[in-house]
Amino acid sequence: MNLLQSSGASPGNRIVMEQKWSRIVWAHWPVDPSQVAALLPPALSPETYDGSAWIGLVPFQMSDLRLAGVLSGVSSALRVSAFGEVNVRTYVQGPDGRTGVWFATLDADRLLAVITARVAFGLPYRGAAIRLSVTAEGGCERIAWNSVRRKDSARAALIVAPDDVEPQVAAPGLERFLVERYALYSWWHGQLLRGSLSHAPWMVRGARLIDVENGTVDASGIRVAGAPHLLVGEPVEVRIHPFSRVRPSVSSDLGVRARWRVSVPRR
Repeated sequence: MNLLQSSGASPGNRIVMEQKWSRIVWAHWPVDPSQVAALLPPALSPETYDGSAWIGLVPFQMSDLRLAGVLSGVSSALRVSAFGEVNVRTYVQGPDGRTGVWFATLDADRLLAVITARVAFGLPYRGAAIRLSVTAEGGCERIAWNSVRRKDSARAALIVAPDDVEPQVAAPGLERFLVERYALYSWWHGQLLRGSLSHAPWMVRGARLIDVENGTVDASGIRVAGAPHLLVGEPVEVRIHPFSRVRPSVSSDLGVRARWRVSVPRR
């Protein structure tokens, strides 16, 4: 399976940025869909699996950021090094039935990334102090993520021991529902945007939970209970494609109705 087939991206999709993701951990909890619905803008609804919506605490390391096209030279000038990111995310369905990720918050420890994503795409990035530690104790790997948001001091921590097995593609069912995601939505100046990305399929393993602190999940207004569903992933090279605008159009059929469509912004 090649990269474009795995992501559902069209070969004609323009690439605006490339980056590498590594040391990713997915911690997910099932929640009542009404909790997620309260976070969403018009035209989005919670996507469920076995009747539950799912909320994720997902830390990872981002590195090798490279702008594409005419702005490729800017990447060398900015020299953005590797940095940590901790997301609180859920899964939604758009007005045309297409699914994607909705971010309640995205915390990052690089001010440039925070400002760029907020201004350009309306993504709810927040500045945070984030620390990654990878150790081996008794022959067992341990991945520890810790984050403290700068503005409201919301904390997140996730410490796991990955299973000592070979990584495999995400299994059909819940694993694939949670990790194989190649689209996202954002709300920007009163408009719904949809973005896409592409990369090779995730290679994942299970993990044993050592500790979790979900203060950033609580701060988003979502309440979770019990131990999370855990997965860890191998590094991937990611391509980011342009966002498009999902906007209403007006038609008359026994009155005026609003329907939604996806359109590429004029340039």
